[in-house]
Amino acid sequence: MSETAHRRSLGLLLGSVGIVFAASGLTLWFAWIRPRTADLNQAVFGIVVHVVFGYIVVMSAIVLLRSDPPAMEYRLATKWCLGGAAFTGALVLWGAIPELTSGAIALDTLREFVVVGSAGAAAGVLVGLHRGRAARNRRLADRTADREETLVFLLRLLEHDIRNHMVAISNHADSIRPSTFDPSPTPAEAIGERTASIEQLLDTANVVLESETDGGEFERVDIGCVLREEIAVIRSDAPDVSIDADIGDDLHVESDRFVGEVFRNVLENAVVHNPPADLTVSVTATAADGAIEIEIADDGDGIPPDVRGRLFEPGVHDPDSSGDGIGLYLVGKLVDAYGGRVTVSDRSPTGTRFRFRFPSAPPDADGAR
Repeated sequence: MSETAHRRSLGLLLGSVGIVFAASGLTLWFAWIRPRTADLNQAVFGIVVHVVFGYIVVMSAIVLLRSDPPAMEYRLATKWCLGGAAFTGALVLWGAIPELTSGAIALDTLREFVVVGSAGAAAGVLVGLHRGRAARNRRLADRTADREETLVFLLRLLEHDIRNHMVAISNHADSIRPSTFDPSPTPAEAIGERTASIEQLLDTANVVLESETDGGEFERVDIGCVLREEIAVIRSDAPDVSIDADIGDDLHVESDRFVGEVFRNVLENAVVHNPPADLTVSVTATAADGAIEIEIADDGDGIPPDVRGRLFEPGVHDPDSSGDGIGLYLVGKLVDAYGGRVTVSDRSPTGTRFRFRFPSAPPDADGAR
């Protein structure tokens, strides 16, 4: 069942519970109370008491279906509604134990069960809605704080790294002035490398910014196809690297257009920090226990333990590396956004192993896997 269908089914269940309570209360009022009620005010009050709590549950279900919040809010509202109805209904039955043991249940007891149970359901659904919205607000607050931290980090990183690159470019430009012209292409090559580094830094920073402001809308993506595309790019850019790939079919996850950045950064990290001619990278992807498991391992020099433990924090990188620490930070943020998990460890006898685990995406509404 898709996420949308699951939310809709919970909303319809809530609405059905409210309708059943309201209809039952109204029916019992007409069958038991109405014949003994002569005053109009008492009649109106009786109808309201027997219907209003079911009405609250129905309207809560309508609000949920119209606002379409996350499934977690549907589940909380449904759980508290059914729990409240069960608890208050059980209290009524507890008080009616002598009557129940005698085998004769009066309409008045049944009416009390419906009214009190509907009151418990109404109170429960309101508590569930409140708790769901409070949880959503906490998530939004955490995400806002996380975004602020990311933007501050990016600004500091751009200021620091671009300034360093520009100083280096200026120094190399000085070395090729006519008065000190050297026919060697080394200064020009150095300027080209620095320019490429700036472009890559800005491209990665742009991905981080877009991923933070893209709205968090995910879709069903075949991550196997994404992996094959990224491997093809690495094979084209670094033909000396040996890549062994074993990628299954129908590996779907809920993600967005930035999911390729996760594997691109890990693969490029292995290629950049190891001699390509001596490097072998293995990539496996399989489905297991409702999840997609991916492993990217290399037989390079590995990552120092003190760096490996903080690898996905902003700005963390090997002191001997020319990297800026933003690529793997982006990997950690994206994997977390997709509800996944990533770990990094040593590979025996040498090298590094990245393991990813993502929840499998539910089938499409038409039943396609």
